[in-house]
Amino acid sequence: MKAFVAVALLAVLAGCASKGKSDAEIYTEAAKAHVATLPAGQGKFSFPSTKILSHGLIGDNLAIAAGGGANAAQLKQALLMAKVGGDSGFLIIGAATSLDVAVIKNAVDELDLKGLRIYYAGGESQKDDVRSAVEKAQAQFQYISVQ
Repeated sequence: MKAFVAVALLAVLAGCASKGKSDAEIYTEAAKAHVATLPAGQGKFSFPSTKILSHGLIGDNLAIAAGGGANAAQLKQALLMAKVGGDSGFLIIGAATSLDVAVIKNAVDELDLKGLRIYYAGGESQKDDVRSAVEKAQAQFQYISVQ
């Protein structure tokens, strides 16, 4: 009986830990989606991206308390460089935690990102908060599922 319970528990846990898309798969999907929004005949384009890394429960909570900390500052700089560089798309691969919202909200706060389409790949539960922050910065938002 114990063996049956253990096997059932392992099966459930394995299902919970199922891996979603790789970063490369997410990038490819977002890049294809972005190409579809470009004017006909546009041959070359740059599609910068960044990844928000989780630092574990304690580290993430400390970063959230600091408004996203260094991650927000780095993302803000990358977004500004993309805008100045004439890029029309930018991919943010999130950690699928509340850290994503803190980092993105603070990075785009008071920025004018009009003309930039931001693709967010992260947690479904963070999607609406990220959309709100991105649209407040006058950028277009598109969600990419990580599953």
